[in-house]
Amino acid sequence: MTTQILASYRASMFDGLPGLNWLRPGWRGLRLYGRKAKIAIIDGNMLEKANMIRRADELLNLLTGILETDSGSTLGPALMNIYAALRQTLLRANLNDDLVALDEYDEALSILDRQMTERLESEAAA
Repeated sequence: MTTQILASYRASMFDGLPGLNWLRPGWRGLRLYGRKAKIAIIDGNMLEKANMIRRADELLNLLTGILETDSGSTLGPALMNIYAALRQTLLRANLNDDLVALDEYDEALSILDRQMTERLESEAAA
């Protein structure tokens, strides 16, 4: 696909060119799945844990697939790296029933959401 086709596809998905605002619901969904996976581990419900981690992984795939990563873009490649780290943390949590990994996952998403919100607010004020 050409860059123009990809940009047109993204614009049609988001009713205009995408911005940071459309990422926030995805990040919050990722946090929700992580919290539910943690509760499932605590409750000993391994089926629910696996389901929540699978959902988070699918959402990470979707969020990764809509990033703009052409030459000159900075946010897309940076988020790809963050998403890869989040995926590795989910894998560690899944393999080892690691509650600490899920805490780290939640904290990373919280920081990402907070920093992007601050950035949006500072850009709007300028």
